[in-house]
Amino acid sequence: MIDNTSDIELIRRVLHENDSRAFGALMNRYTAQVYRSAVRLLKDEENAAEVTQMAFIQAYKQLSSWRGENFGAWVTIITNHIALRLLEKEKRRNIDDVTMDDLAICDEGYDEQKEERLQRLENAVSQLPEADRQIIQWHYYEDIPLAEIARRLGQTENNIKVRLFRIRERLKRKMKDEK
Repeated sequence: MIDNTSDIELIRRVLHENDSRAFGALMNRYTAQVYRSAVRLLKDEENAAEVTQMAFIQAYKQLSSWRGENFGAWVTIITNHIALRLLEKEKRRNIDDVTMDDLAICDEGYDEQKEERLQRLENAVSQLPEADRQIIQWHYYEDIPLAEIARRLGQTENNIKVRLFRIRERLKRKMKDEK
């Protein structure tokens, strides 16, 4: 009977016997806890359900790195990390909206206001220091992932994210000043 089996035994079965039912039992045991944690952070049931699913997928993939601590706490920590990354992504998306709209050049026909805005943006980008211009070029125009930009510059991905945030803030201020 799987219901009374300890977490350690279930994990042993998953790792050594490839027993998917054992992992299913772990999921059944901790889904409510993980979901509550995700809802508490995200304040959105649909996203919380998705994060719960992602957390268990990640837990399954990382199960061999589990060190014997409380499985429920461990999978909840994974959940919290995923939820916080999602919140940060949403926050960046909201911050980026104006600049991303400016940087996304569409083929929707000629629009004088849009053209002026793009000209102001191009002017502001051209006034950036060379290193900042290069990051903008790679990220927005060449669609190079942040991890690759970080590798090219010998920096961490988080450092590049912070630099991009600061560059966008300077561009926003510059464009607002030019209005």
